Amino acid sequence: MKMKIIGFKQNTFIEKDGEMDVQINPDSLKHTASIDYAKDMRVAVSGNEIKFNRMNNSSLSFDIVFDGTGIIPLKEGNVSDAINKLESVAYNIVNDIHEPNYLQISWGSFVFKGRMSSMDYEYNLFSSDGKPLRVKVSMHLAGYMDRETEAKQANRNSPDMSHTVTLKSGESIAWWCHKIYGDASYCTDVARFNRLQSFRNVAPGMQIIFPPLVRN
Repeated sequence: MKMKIIGFKQNTFIEKDGEMDVQINPDSLKHTASIDYAKDMRVAVSGNEIKFNRMNNSSLSFDIVFDGTGIIPLKEGNVSDAINKLESVAYNIVNDIHEPNYLQISWGSFVFKGRMSSMDYEYNLFSSDGKPLRVKVSMHLAGYMDRETEAKQANRNSPDMSHTVTLKSGESIAWWCHKIYGDASYCTDVARFNRLQSFRNVAPGMQIIFPPLVRN
């Protein structure tokens, strides 16, 4: 089964805008995922711990080879045509959207959605008249994640968004700070933000705004 590189104009990944099968499957894939931790996040003036901020988009890197020597059939005819087709799907600016396509990399059960970050070409064989006969293309993609998927993956009350809460009986500002920020010590800052003299003994039914954390 050949790896497929499929282009889409929209981030819905429904309507295709070109695709190609690689001539030779990669030897390996490097799929990287990372987490962003924010230092010195605060509501007002407190907090210096390393705190979870968000899941970063993943990335994908791999090498593909186009060989025009005739040893392996090349659907596009020659190396230059194969590169042109790859660029039209994955790299070039699309006229009606004025930006490159969204990409889906499919190889067996592996599926990656993203956009091209960079492409490096290493030419290592030429014909007697100077035409390229073999090229290795190193592809680097930034992963794409829609907001709905990101929210499901994070599965949390985001501390980088504002929250308005109506306190119920038995609840407190400190309890909500722990729930939203993961740290009850922000309760003094939240009380100050809401122009309260204290975070203690706040009556049920009062609306409290929990502002987003910001970097120092």
